[in-house]
Amino acid sequence: MILKYPYPYKAWFTVANDPDNTLIKDWKELDAFIWGELELPLSNSIFIKSFNNNLPQQVNLTEHPEILTQKHDIIHTWGDYMHSRRLGFDREDAIEAVKIIEQNSIEPKVWIDHAQFIGNLIHFSNKGSTPSTKDASGIVYKNYVYTLDLIKQIGIRYIWNGGITNIIGQDRKISASKYFMQSPVSSRKSLVKLILNQLIHSKRIRKLLKLNIPDNRQYYPNEFADGSRLYCFSRYGTWKDADIYGLGNILEQKKIDSLVENEGTMVAYTHLGKRPASKMKEPFHIPPKTKRSLRYIKEKYESKILMVSSISSMLDYLVLRDHVKFSPQKNTIEILPDNIRYSNITQSDLTNKKFSFERNNQFNLETIKIISGDTPLKFDLKIEEANIFSIIFK
Repeated sequence: MILKYPYPYKAWFTVANDPDNTLIKDWKELDAFIWGELELPLSNSIFIKSFNNNLPQQVNLTEHPEILTQKHDIIHTWGDYMHSRRLGFDREDAIEAVKIIEQNSIEPKVWIDHAQFIGNLIHFSNKGSTPSTKDASGIVYKNYVYTLDLIKQIGIRYIWNGGITNIIGQDRKISASKYFMQSPVSSRKSLVKLILNQLIHSKRIRKLLKLNIPDNRQYYPNEFADGSRLYCFSRYGTWKDADIYGLGNILEQKKIDSLVENEGTMVAYTHLGKRPASKMKEPFHIPPKTKRSLRYIKEKYESKILMVSSISSMLDYLVLRDHVKFSPQKNTIEILPDNIRYSNITQSDLTNKKFSFERNNQFNLETIKIISGDTPLKFDLKIEEANIFSIIFK
């Protein structure tokens, strides 16, 4: 059986940042601490351009090309077109953004909808994924903000589902008792909800009373209006804590300990460049509590307890892991294409990836083969413990 995460890690952490409100001086402070001092292997999100008249100094690639020193696997839509006054968004803007992305060798795998941008795919609007509209008379109109085909063209396969979860640790099943008893409401109310969950079977009433247990998958396939199938993923946090000060709250030590205990994944929702209005005059951007939280994550990462990576690396791993097929009779392990992220599996798709397995008598490790289709894959085999081995791709 395959382990959830590469040995010896027990859980997986990453950040999906929105670049809203970021000033270049604050970006430099964030870069120096998170990517410099801590050397956390996270990726960042990028605005290609910004036309936001309320945030005229907001960091974006066109005006601040120095930000490319970081890895960017997320684009926060095609740019910031909020509060752009008379300037509207058109598909031609996305075509221009594609050229800029390609010229700068950016390889985004993740899309995150921005605020109430008309070209969003899910969050507040689905116009970006809808090729045409139809009025009450049946007349069809071309949608000039549709760009999902361009989003796929540049390699994006993962899209934020537009919501956030308060469950600590995705990629795991959660029981009714654990879900309701971890609720932030009082223990008495939580107990009542747990009891009602067991007694009420009407879907309508369960929805009305908020008795349904949320889907706790880290990612899942979603079909869009144009017929495209991509993966949606969830983010963890709260709307009120979605800034650099709140980040210290959602990543406090006890929550990271719970993440490890739950053996799950976490994609933290935040705006690293944003701070509360009351803190705008503080001389430093990153508050002490947030620094302590991030240092604790670094400690767990160095201890090889908590895996930390870019969001695309996490999601790629989960997709590949969930498409592993065992054939003991042939002494082979096959990695199958999922036909959303991977149409076929090549050696380069697996470079530097590691998968760990429980060791049993089903396989002869001296002659075991790893394949995709009929193609053998090159790998190194490592015995981790008496009952655990790993395959590491070259």
